[in-house]
Amino acid sequence: MEPSKMRKFQRITQFSDDNNRSQREHIPLDLIVEIVSSLPAKSIVRFRSVSKLWSSIITTPDFTSSVVTRSLSSRPCVLLIFQKHDKLFFFASPVHQKKTCPNVENFQYTIPNNGKLQRCESVHGLIYLETSTNVMFIRNPITKSFFTLPKLDSKEGRPPTGFLGYDPINGKYKVLCILKERNKIGILTLGAQESWRILSKGFLSHYKVTGYAKCIDGVIYYEGSFGDGLRQELAIMSFDLRSEKFSLIKHPKKSSIATIWSSYEGRLALVSSIASGVSLWILEDADNHKQWIYKHFPSHREFIKERWKLKGVTRTGEFIYTSYRAYVLNVEGRVLYQWFRILYVDPKRNSMRVVMHGGIAVDDIRRLDEVGYDLMKDLIVIPNHIEI
Repeated sequence: MEPSKMRKFQRITQFSDDNNRSQREHIPLDLIVEIVSSLPAKSIVRFRSVSKLWSSIITTPDFTSSVVTRSLSSRPCVLLIFQKHDKLFFFASPVHQKKTCPNVENFQYTIPNNGKLQRCESVHGLIYLETSTNVMFIRNPITKSFFTLPKLDSKEGRPPTGFLGYDPINGKYKVLCILKERNKIGILTLGAQESWRILSKGFLSHYKVTGYAKCIDGVIYYEGSFGDGLRQELAIMSFDLRSEKFSLIKHPKKSSIATIWSSYEGRLALVSSIASGVSLWILEDADNHKQWIYKHFPSHREFIKERWKLKGVTRTGEFIYTSYRAYVLNVEGRVLYQWFRILYVDPKRNSMRVVMHGGIAVDDIRRLDEVGYDLMKDLIVIPNHIEI
């Protein structure tokens, strides 16, 4: 932080809500936001207690967006989520990491009311959870806490699934919720006064939504069956977060089974692992929603497909694989540690690299594995997450 900003920051921390209100009013709000957002994440959390003003600033989606944007280039990671009934175990694995990484950022969360995880995604630093009890949660990366989204009015139908999106132009987060009633969609803008808006026109009828979705550059893409009457087709719907307009896109495949929805070079890509390598259907003309191109990358000559499972694509175009089982490190016949491995394959450079994490297969995670629970079966891997 610049010396001048540090001096102003020290002055602000001396203020209190009761005794220095008039003096603080001379500090522009945008300057306070600029100073606070430049602090390390741990310091930001501590300074929530400085005043009600600071606390309200730090917990707003706009502030979160600015801090996450600042961290985009320096802190990308792969988010690993192991689950056991209502317990979720999160591990943030840095993408640009050395071969071994004994410790990673990790946290746990227990879904209330014995709920189970239905969907999970990360959008611009925020983690979205949707449970079997139709409750939606958001994790704030700054405060490191989950909060529950407002419930929809029961008369509007139960929400079968929702999607989190981020508009980089306006810096706003929105949740799109497809209601059970076919001609209604809920939209929630995260902010100080959060309430659902219900749309009943401006889009084709939604007969089924599969749960496959991806937010890219201010647009949410999701898969479903759309149409009117007896004319229904599996397609991809796009929702522009800024204009709130829907557009139908022809599906390049018959379904998304065994397919990963990803961002590839800034465009929507449907990625699949096949016998000869990896195939991609890439939405080339996103504005007109008409053209898909197909790409195929053959497997690396040293790649052993049976040992790895494709889980996603990094922002730089590397394919992410996880091992089917934890790797056991043996020294002179003695098991010292269990490691979890992530394989990154760069198809353009024809190179591979493995990152091994020693802190994942211990404590609660290891105990779950020891009793015969298959941790790898329900493993969720989310590329391009930002953990502040």
